[in-house]
Amino acid sequence: MDRRRFIAAVSSCAVLPVLLRPRSDGTGHPSVITLAGAGPEGRWFQETSVLGKILTREIPGLSVIGVLGKGISAGNIKRIAARNVDGGRFYVFDLESAHANREQFAVGDYRDVLVWMKLGTNLFRVVAEKGIDRFSELRGRTVAVGVKGGGDDLLAARILGGYGVNASNTKFQYIGRSDGQSALANGQIDAIGFAYTRNNQGHLGPIFAARRLGEDVDFVSPDDERNEAFLASNPSFFLDTSGEPVFGRPDLKGIGYYQGMAIHRAVPADLVHRMTQVVFERWDEVVANLPWWGEPGEASLESAPAITTLPYHPGAVRYYTERGVWSGTTGER
Repeated sequence: MDRRRFIAAVSSCAVLPVLLRPRSDGTGHPSVITLAGAGPEGRWFQETSVLGKILTREIPGLSVIGVLGKGISAGNIKRIAARNVDGGRFYVFDLESAHANREQFAVGDYRDVLVWMKLGTNLFRVVAEKGIDRFSELRGRTVAVGVKGGGDDLLAARILGGYGVNASNTKFQYIGRSDGQSALANGQIDAIGFAYTRNNQGHLGPIFAARRLGEDVDFVSPDDERNEAFLASNPSFFLDTSGEPVFGRPDLKGIGYYQGMAIHRAVPADLVHRMTQVVFERWDEVVANLPWWGEPGEASLESAPAITTLPYHPGAVRYYTERGVWSGTTGER
């Protein structure tokens, strides 16, 4: 690359963060809103991009841009708090930890990161060598739980710990999802414990192509006798009974939790109200582009205010109240 091209490339990279910052359009509203997803191949980035396209088209003078989200849920929460982005996808238990300054959120102020809407359900799934049927039977085994400090490991430790499985009695392998899946497919470890969306053929399909489901490996369920105590002490989670139909396991039980879209308190309430209105007035178009949100128990207007442990943005509360779906159990007005 010659000198002029190099300078031009560096300059364009330096300008990009400036272009993505909110700019006033003369009404006190930002003219650019950024929503962080996750990696470029994942659903979260696709979701923020679809919402951005619809909102940009329907609200004059506003550009809503879906951007990559480094660090997935925890990274998005930290970027929203720092006003590097205006909103983004998150897991409920991460935002709860942020508001309580726990774990990877011990330093910083995250009180201005508010819920915009609940979107979809994630499931903590354990897949293991055949013969391991319950979470408690993972003790003494080798289990991949995610990169140390990356968030997946904290989720696995929190859930498995409720069933008596922890780093002192189990060989946790702190490797990423892709490496963990490959290790199980190759028979190098006994199990994986990661968060997935339901019927996730993209991640789990290759494992079952290499190791036959029901013969070599299978899904592992939480222990029935421990579920009540675990869920009572962990209100972020619930017992999911909708199974994994695409894999022939419609009766599989698992630990589920909500994911959603957060937005910074500083985004004006009337703008958030209008954005929320547009999303649900164009919901048929949203689901046509993101069909997994149309599956039972996933996303809808009725479930958008379903997160009861965290405050919502006042603009969202106003819209949900107008539509008669707001329960008044949490939120900021």
